[in-house]
Amino acid sequence: MTRTACILCWAYLLGSGLTTYCAAASAENHAPEYAAGLGTVTVLLVTAAVREYIAADERRAEAVRAERAARLHGQVATRGMRATLANLHQDACCDLWWPSCGLQHASTCKTQRRSV
Repeated sequence: MTRTACILCWAYLLGSGLTTYCAAASAENHAPEYAAGLGTVTVLLVTAAVREYIAADERRAEAVRAERAARLHGQVATRGMRATLANLHQDACCDLWWPSCGLQHASTCKTQRRSV
């Protein structure tokens, strides 16, 4: 949970505590309509705190999933690049630009011409 989400959760919970106290004081002073209104505000504040906590948890889980996907994508790209470089190196001995000008072949080259 980020610091902002934590602060919001605590603010919602402290506000709900304050409104609960005010609702109880209103009920004691024979003001049931104020007590009902403040009780409703208390329920809304607790609901907001729970929602913020769940949203922060979902954001953290999504960040973890995105990091895993990026790491996996990086591994796939690295494997693909290594395979491409291996194929390039394997066939490079037959290309004209190769330093041996096609005269020297690797021992694994399938197009190597054998001199008789």
